[in-house]
Amino acid sequence: MNYQELLNTIRDNASQAYQDAIPEATQENLSEIGGVLLSDVELANEFTNALMNQVAFRKVHNKIFKNPLSILKKGQKPFGDTIEEVFVNYAKAESFDATGADLLARKLPDVKSIYHQMNRQDKYKVTISMEMLQKAFRGYGDFANFYNVVLNSLYNGDAADEFVLFKEALKKAITKNFVKVINVADPCTSKENAIDFIKAVKTVSSLMKYNSTEYNGYLNAQTKDKTPVKTFTEVKDQFIIIDVATSIAIDVDVLANAFNMSKQEFLARRIEIDAFPDGKTRAMVIDKDFPQIYDDLYQMRRFENGEGLYTNYILHHWQTISTSCLVNAVAFQVEETTGE
Repeated sequence: MNYQELLNTIRDNASQAYQDAIPEATQENLSEIGGVLLSDVELANEFTNALMNQVAFRKVHNKIFKNPLSILKKGQKPFGDTIEEVFVNYAKAESFDATGADLLARKLPDVKSIYHQMNRQDKYKVTISMEMLQKAFRGYGDFANFYNVVLNSLYNGDAADEFVLFKEALKKAITKNFVKVINVADPCTSKENAIDFIKAVKTVSSLMKYNSTEYNGYLNAQTKDKTPVKTFTEVKDQFIIIDVATSIAIDVDVLANAFNMSKQEFLARRIEIDAFPDGKTRAMVIDKDFPQIYDDLYQMRRFENGEGLYTNYILHHWQTISTSCLVNAVAFQVEETTGE
């Protein structure tokens, strides 16, 4: 990261008083900027607030590639802590009746509803002291250390926890029969198994394009409604989540061909993770709407301790992390269990 550019970005978006007092950052004047900041508590507060609230959110949060599953997030949740997901089955054909006897009869649509509630409320705290700021402005190397220690402790901690929670949601969905499970020979153990795995994935991906009740877990996920969900997922709306070991064992070009995509198109739809937490799932082919993951609150707050000369910054991250049994999702599992 260009820390000189970072300092100037803060200055460009700061108050007029800040811009008047703080010169434009160069390679030579970092200590001068630090001297002015540290001599005025208001300027120091404006700087740290901008660093944590403005620049950090733009430069760090938008690059949470550390959580590869974040591409499946649905964004900010509308007001309220519950999402209602609704699916309406197709109307069924009826024989023509010339008498029109059923003209006034009611025929209600077959509506399925499931609910997703907020289930994560985490916070991450870091303290910035005047002593830390003094050390940060001794040179750009020290400033880089300050920036990385302060911000990484918050944002990397959040991203790492989010990744674990996402994977646990997938495990829970499989356990609760929200997905169809297909048993396969371990594709990592032989070339023949790898070929068979690709065939299985290609078959599922192709069949998902057609209306079917086979590839969603609605009936298994609940017991009250005996009418299945009949739905489809076009290839462009499919994602494959695959663990590293399987991804290495499978030729990317061959797997892309299984989805009838170019390698570039396929890579945009492939999500590689370290491993599934159940130890036996090797991959999942899912509808893009299978993950129901929303940010309920993503906000930084601060508390300044004038007596101790430090400020606590607290990153709050509340989320709804859930999955849907109303859309297609298939897990490919091997028999052996190496995890929990």
